[in-house]
Amino acid sequence: MADQRTVLAAELFKRAVDRPVEQRSAFLTEACGDDVELRREVESLLKFNEGGDQFLEKPAMDIAVESLFQTALKPDQRIGNYRVDSHIGSGGMGEVYLAHDEKLNRQVALKLVRFGIGADETERHFRREAQILASLNHPNIAHLYGAEITPEGFSFLVMEYIEGVRIDKYCDNNHLSINDRLEMFRRVCGAIHYAHQRLIIHRDIKPANILITKEGEPKLLDFGIAKLLDPETSMAGEQTLTIAAAMTPEYASPEQVRGETMTTASDVYSLGVILYELLTGQRPYRIKGRNAAEIARAITDQEPTRPSTAVARGDGNLKSLKGDLDNIVLKAMRKEPQRRYASVEQFSEDIRRHLANLPVIARPDTTSYRMAKFVQRHKTGVAAAALIALSLVAGVVATFWQAGLAREHARVATGERNHAREETAKAERINQFLQDILSAAAPEAKGVDVKVTDVLGEASKRARTELASEPEVMADALLTLGRTYVSLGQYFSADADLRAALDASLRANGELNETTAASMAWLGLNLFYESKIEEGERTSHRAVQLERKLHPEGNQELAVALYSLGLHLTAQNNVNDAELVLKEASEVVKKRLGANHGYYLASLSALGNARQKAGDLSGAEAFYRQAISASQRIEPRYRIFVAQAKVYLGRLLVTKGSYDEAEKTLRESENLYREVAGTDVSIGKIKENLGTMYLYQSNYAKAEDELRKSLEILEKKLPPESPSTVQANFALGLTLTRAGHPFEGERYLRKALEIRNKMSDAAAGVGTSSVALTKSALGGALGECLTAQNRYAEAEPLLLDSYQIFESTTVQNDSRRAEAARRLYELYSMWGNPQKAALYKAINISATNK
Repeated sequence: MADQRTVLAAELFKRAVDRPVEQRSAFLTEACGDDVELRREVESLLKFNEGGDQFLEKPAMDIAVESLFQTALKPDQRIGNYRVDSHIGSGGMGEVYLAHDEKLNRQVALKLVRFGIGADETERHFRREAQILASLNHPNIAHLYGAEITPEGFSFLVMEYIEGVRIDKYCDNNHLSINDRLEMFRRVCGAIHYAHQRLIIHRDIKPANILITKEGEPKLLDFGIAKLLDPETSMAGEQTLTIAAAMTPEYASPEQVRGETMTTASDVYSLGVILYELLTGQRPYRIKGRNAAEIARAITDQEPTRPSTAVARGDGNLKSLKGDLDNIVLKAMRKEPQRRYASVEQFSEDIRRHLANLPVIARPDTTSYRMAKFVQRHKTGVAAAALIALSLVAGVVATFWQAGLAREHARVATGERNHAREETAKAERINQFLQDILSAAAPEAKGVDVKVTDVLGEASKRARTELASEPEVMADALLTLGRTYVSLGQYFSADADLRAALDASLRANGELNETTAASMAWLGLNLFYESKIEEGERTSHRAVQLERKLHPEGNQELAVALYSLGLHLTAQNNVNDAELVLKEASEVVKKRLGANHGYYLASLSALGNARQKAGDLSGAEAFYRQAISASQRIEPRYRIFVAQAKVYLGRLLVTKGSYDEAEKTLRESENLYREVAGTDVSIGKIKENLGTMYLYQSNYAKAEDELRKSLEILEKKLPPESPSTVQANFALGLTLTRAGHPFEGERYLRKALEIRNKMSDAAAGVGTSSVALTKSALGGALGECLTAQNRYAEAEPLLLDSYQIFESTTVQNDSRRAEAARRLYELYSMWGNPQKAALYKAINISATNK
């Protein structure tokens, strides 16, 4: 591997090349001091740079790295859990390799990162940012699996390996039409908008970072990597291009070139440059030289040639580009960030409107323009009307017809214009608000240790105050924040923002509105995670009703509302209705997002839960296995849904007594969750499942170990009155009792019973495993514990109550009834009452043999 001195030489070259030639000697004298060899190395790089024409294609740092570093890893070499297959290429900060993940048996891309000056701080930043970027979960964004540090001090990113062709070459090779290129570009915009909603900027958008797979799907690479690699990327710095300010100069925005704070508007600019190239096959600026200063001047000072002017006069694209597309591209590339599109979503929407022959906001809203758009949209109707008009002899009739048509044109166009203006104003306000939040969270404002949750918390607080007079805008902003909290598992914070979003939207928009319905859908889902089942069912049910009215054909938000409602119905044992609702959710997801989407897997697991609640273990197992089998064809980003299905299958196998397969399945799920989400609530629940399984096998040492680990996680991550903490306390108390430590076990059992008494019956059914979480089951376990302590008089009423409840609510061969009878048999045997002991022994034998 390259040593620290090599990295230093590359750093000094980068700094020197950005200076005027006459200043370089003084800079090297100061920077290199008496180190003659270091100076010679840097000077040789500068000389090499002067001799080639490739600088416009690659930043200075790329050339330096390619000259200084040899391939660091060889085929079959191992680094961590990865075996190197081949060297893919080199980037600004290191090499990229195709490797095999031997632990998970899949291909990955490894990007080695070389830290130079200030390495310690960079490494801290690297770890923090990698964790944030790994949370991105979108079908058009290549997933970042994680980041690791080698003993040699080098770091590498583990990324989804994408096999594809860069977007510009794909479009040219496949001879895509202008409209097809626009549709492809809109999918790219959708991915970037998704990340912007989560306060993540790409910072290095260029054709090489957008690959098109053989299925024709765009995949964005290196999302946010520029900031991950350099903590000062978003800070004001040098006034010329640097590796931090612009990974690839030609696609850098003016503010990026100037070293100013970057916002979502910077990504809008880079997208504008890419769209320019996709439509014209040319770059927007004419640059004769090749040094960074000249590129910077062109980006900040030159106005790009209109796309329609840039193409050759004989090109058939000239007519297609002139007008709307000229204006759309140039609006995205305006020098001033505030004059660009307010968001990537708005940029994409303007392209959609152009494709639909609707007025676009990038063009002056003149009467003739609106009329032309109306005619293009209604060619058949207008042509038919013209023929009728020509056949009329009476000139007066023709005059009236023309006047009526003109009024209709004006009415339709005015409505569209007003709606577009309203949506534009709202989008600009929301975007400005989010940009302010991002700027406030920059290192110079908050320091380098600012957390995502801190940024979200600040955004929530400011949204309630700064947007109070604009409830419609506030509702959309809080809905975005609430969704983000749900995805992070921050259910308390999500609850507050989603309720505030719903309240603001009801005041501003009324009930039958997109934002209102979406707020209800997500609030309903969050209420399920909070174990607020009755309220959650009501909220989800109303969200479904509204979404059906707004989108009769179905959409993603309807799927969320249906899925949420199905979970609540299952929790209340209303399994027949739950299945109907979950099947519809599954169909909507499959239709709108496809059978390879993670939400589809989640719907299959939910259907399995409903089947299991109904007592159909075979049907439930089939749904779980169907979801797991899909892991061979789904995007790697959806692995968390595979992990979820494995948890459900593992629990079911425990219930069936298939312990070996259950243990293997639960361990696989635990590994998947750790890789995707780290040590979170899901790990705590899986460990509770494993502990309960070991308890059933009378392996008390293993059970105690897993259950203590489970409680440590769950009590740290969940509120005190949580079904999962009840389950873990219950299982640990019973384990300690049977392991011969009933005095210690009593403490956990009483704690579980105390929490359970504070919960509603519906809430107690959420997230349970195979051990029943009813008061009777807890009472029975506590009775067994007291029996082990020879406290028979205290144990008897608990055990009798437990048996009587199970006798009246379960079938004769239910294992819980047999268990309750066994406990009474042991109580009376130890208490010296053989007649009663014999009675319950007979009941136990009868129930066990049925």
